[in-house]
Amino acid sequence: MSAVNLSAREHQLLQALVVLAIVYLAIQVFGFGWVAVAQIADVILIFVAAWVLAYLLSPLVKRLDAETPLNRTLSVVFVYIFIGLMLVLIGLLAIPPLVAQLNDLVTRGPEYGERATQLAASIQSALERIGIRVDLTEFYGSLPRRLGDLAAAYAADILGVVSATAAVFFNVTLVLIIGFLMLNDGDKMWNRFTRALSPELASEAELLRQSADRSFGGFIRGSLILGVIYGVATLLILVPLGVPYAGVLSLVSGLTMVIPFFGPIIAMIPVLAVTFVGAADRLLLVFILVLAVQQVLLNVVGPRIMSRSIGIHPMFVFLALLLGAKLAGFWGVFLAVPVAGIINTFARYGYEVARGRRDRMHARTLIAEREAAAAAAQAEARDAIADARRAPRGSRGTDLAPKRE
Repeated sequence: MSAVNLSAREHQLLQALVVLAIVYLAIQVFGFGWVAVAQIADVILIFVAAWVLAYLLSPLVKRLDAETPLNRTLSVVFVYIFIGLMLVLIGLLAIPPLVAQLNDLVTRGPEYGERATQLAASIQSALERIGIRVDLTEFYGSLPRRLGDLAAAYAADILGVVSATAAVFFNVTLVLIIGFLMLNDGDKMWNRFTRALSPELASEAELLRQSADRSFGGFIRGSLILGVIYGVATLLILVPLGVPYAGVLSLVSGLTMVIPFFGPIIAMIPVLAVTFVGAADRLLLVFILVLAVQQVLLNVVGPRIMSRSIGIHPMFVFLALLLGAKLAGFWGVFLAVPVAGIINTFARYGYEVARGRRDRMHARTLIAEREAAAAAAQAEARDAIADARRAPRGSRGTDLAPKRE
């Protein structure tokens, strides 16, 4: 049988068709895999939550294991008991006033609706006096009815809330058990897994673990720190100004601040809405103070916390958030940034391997070497600044000045 001779043009077209077929098959496989993952998403979320818990508690467990006579298991038990006691104490102090505020919010919902109606009417009158025609009648006319329906729905769904609470308690119990096992035996299981791999794959697997630890662990800890700081700052702003439901608003603000990029915008909405209804004369001051706190956290505190854990350009952060929201909704937004950090690490590793700057046996040293280089550059910059400050004023620039004969 004679071979078919193809021209260069036909050969290029055949290659393009093969590439398109491979891409199409890859998309189909990804689609089927995504549907399969969606069927077990609740189970995956439980393990992800346990993994997050293990990341948060791992530093405490390792420190206790290294600096006390306790072994690994007892260290995990001690940390669990300590965290449990802290949560119980916080619950006893914080939950009763939060529940009281929520009940008061439901009870006084129609009253706040009427107040919002009056405020909207006064705003419309003020706008009409300066020549701006805006019809707010439809909005504030239906607001009291909507708030009343909301309170009625809350009262009717108490049984559903109780059953949902029971399901959440069951899931939390599973998360605690799986997190305990990860903290106690996670390192042993990982070492067994890497010993079964070739040296090259073991080094790359260790790079994946280090990158995930830095990206996910640092991102989660940093986000929680920012959320706590923002929640406390919001409480310190709202309580002295007499804004109602300051505790609930601070809790919601701290939790929503954990959401990357969109969190600050979402966190501000309920604070301004409740302030507008319950303390309208302080709305501008609350807006200015909350905005100032957000700017400090996002531009000063946040970058210092996140820079070492993620290390990618803000443009790619924004792209990762949009893609994560498109693919997986809220969880995609929440996990997009650390996943982008891992992808960034392996992109750099692949580039160094392709350029011959690193062999696969030394994949595990990539992060340590880059952190050491960054620390050395920072130290060099600090030394240069310190030398410039110590130099006499008259001697600065004298080396560059022309000498006179």
